[in-house]
Order: sequence, then structure tokens, then C-alpha cells
Amino acid sequence: MVRDQEVLIKAANKLKDNKIKNTPQRQVILAYLMTSKEHPSINMIYNHVINNGFSVSLATVYNTLEILLKKDLIIEVAPDNNGHMRYDYFENPHYHVICIKCNKILDIFDETFRAVEEDAAQKTGFKIINSKCEVYGVCPDCQDK
Repeated sequence: MVRDQEVLIKAANKLKDNKIKNTPQRQVILAYLMTSKEHPSINMIYNHVINNGFSVSLATVYNTLEILLKKDLIIEVAPDNNGHMRYDYFENPHYHVICIKCNKILDIFDETFRAVEEDAAQKTGFKIINSKCEVYGVCPDCQDK
């Protein structure tokens, strides 16, 4: 439980630092995205908030995700098998490897990814805000099937 409280406090501070109105629902949504390895869809996020005892509408979850996207705290990742966009907390730059069969997504943390951003900035003069890379293939589980 202490770990959950620590993550909620970190989420509250991230909201405050980014001048986002701090509500319990927004804290829970951001904390979930900060700790989830599932790259959840809006429905998964909604169910997580409800299952944690908060009253929230799907519209509130959607609006919160839009705010977090605009502040570059999260990114959209490949949609799930139902076509629903998935989300990822993006504090540490990384890229994604996505299975084209089961839609599993894995995070790959690699310093060369950051080097690509730096190279792009150097060659273009752009101030790089963020970047997104998705690598598609077939995961080992699906290869075995």
C-alpha cells in the first residue's frame, strides 16, 4: 500500500508541475499509466479507476488522457485488436516492439534511441520535444503457435 501512496504522490506532483488541475481521478489515471506495463486502452484505464473506488465517466478519462497527451506526459501507442488506442507514460524515452499477431507491446529502453533524437536536433536545428518509434514483428509466443 505504501508503494501505491508513493506513486499517487508522484502523480500529484507531476500534475502540479505541469499546471494540470489535480483531482483524485487524474492522480489515479496518471499513477496507473506510470506503473502499468500493459500499455492500457481507455477502457482498461476506466475499469482500473472504477475498480479502485472512484466515480468517473468515460468522458472524464478521455479528457484526462487528452490533457496528459498535450503536456507530453503520455503518448499514444498502437491500437489494440478492437481498434482502441493504447497509452504509455513517457518519462524515459524508449521505443516499442509490437507483435502483429497478439498485439503485445514491449518497452525497449536504449540510449541509442536518445542519440537518434539528439542527432535529429543537431542536423535540423529543431528543438526535439519527443519522438515515437514502433517496431513490428511476431513475438516468440506467437511464433510457437
